[in-house]
Amino acid sequence: GRCIYGGIWVGEESEIPNHKGFRLDVLEAIKELNPKVVRWPGGNFSSGYHWIDGVGPREERPRRYDMAWGAEEPNAFGTDEFLEWCRLVGAEPFIVVNAGNGTPEEAAGWVEYCNSKGGTYYASLRRRYGHADPYGVRLWGVGNELYGRWQIGFCLDGAECARRTMEFANEMRKVDPSIEIVAVGCEDPEWNLEMVKKAGEYFDYLSVHIYVGGDKPYRELAAVPLDIEERLRNVYGLVQSARRRYGVKREIRLAFDEWNVWYPEAKAPLHKQVTGVRDAVFTGGVLNALQRLCREVPIGCFAQTVNVLPLIIAAEDGRMALTPQYLVFKLYGENTGDHVLKTAVDTDHYRSSGLMRPVPYVDLSATATEDGRTIYLHVVNRHEKEPAELEISFRNFTPKEASCMYVAGEKVDDRNTLGEPDRVKIERKDGAVEGGRLHVDLPAHSVNVIKTLG
Repeated sequence: GRCIYGGIWVGEESEIPNHKGFRLDVLEAIKELNPKVVRWPGGNFSSGYHWIDGVGPREERPRRYDMAWGAEEPNAFGTDEFLEWCRLVGAEPFIVVNAGNGTPEEAAGWVEYCNSKGGTYYASLRRRYGHADPYGVRLWGVGNELYGRWQIGFCLDGAECARRTMEFANEMRKVDPSIEIVAVGCEDPEWNLEMVKKAGEYFDYLSVHIYVGGDKPYRELAAVPLDIEERLRNVYGLVQSARRRYGVKREIRLAFDEWNVWYPEAKAPLHKQVTGVRDAVFTGGVLNALQRLCREVPIGCFAQTVNVLPLIIAAEDGRMALTPQYLVFKLYGENTGDHVLKTAVDTDHYRSSGLMRPVPYVDLSATATEDGRTIYLHVVNRHEKEPAELEISFRNFTPKEASCMYVAGEKVDDRNTLGEPDRVKIERKDGAVEGGRLHVDLPAHSVNVIKTLG
């Protein structure tokens, strides 16, 4: 769809500047996010996608009807293009196989094409198409949202999905036993119990997707990450209880591989929306939650990157706008350490409908570099109107200097558009260090990273 065509891919003949068909401004913008993993080809699209259509000479690839979104798929961007693009942006590929109207044999062939060193058919096909060495794709998803009746080839219950997962994983691992499998999970306890009970030895991660209505009042939207964090903890806890109950020895963690805010106007097939500072505050809250959940949820994928519920708006005339959500990802991507630290926050609270507990105005997570000399404080000030005056103390660390980078805007509804692409920016200020403590004032409705040197 529009995320790929016109977004990531414009083709080598396009007048828009490109590198081997990859839209250059989008490519550079995504590189600046330092993405760790990118999931492809979807999404609902994956349940009707046959990978063989997207390899080989582009002029010979078939044009197919996309049953998921009612569009035409030219197949100009396929496996080799995706894996080359991942290499260019520095991300690990995460491929979702067609477990809707596809077969285990088809999925195993895809693993062979990507990972096999031998002289078998699909490995030889890869070499014939100009890629001598295996790609070594580690992460493979078996299906997408197979619990939903909107999905091509959906399953009636968790038991049916477990059987399908076992069939696919078994065939795929015969080709490459080292791959890691992401299976379809959800927030339905019965579904997840059946998946773990029957197929728990066949997969490494259980997926969870959560979208949040963007038309919520600001205070409610800013509080939603707390709810998401609790829901993910609940799913993880159930999975671990099921592992113990049914004697599953394989470790199973969560892949939060689709999440975003979704506005009512973002309807199929275009899914256009332009998000603002309010959504940046939500995004910072989710990223903080995922840092705290780094052991339980090691995979997180924002949906999507370009044009569709986007971080990046890429127009056909060559213009581009980076949303405040993008700026938050850039802020965290450039300023996150190797280890998550334990934190405690004393702050005022407010009440939000839908949450039983009070919502802290200030949300904090912290990470440290491997050498322990730099600590990054990731701080969200949820207050719509008031700045937050922070006094931060450290244990076993003496701060010497600090600087703060933040995304705020004048109002919570401020947005970057094609006509006004720089209304919201990443801004900077210094923090003060006195007596081993750090002092910094954070703007209202802001997402901040405080880089502290020791």
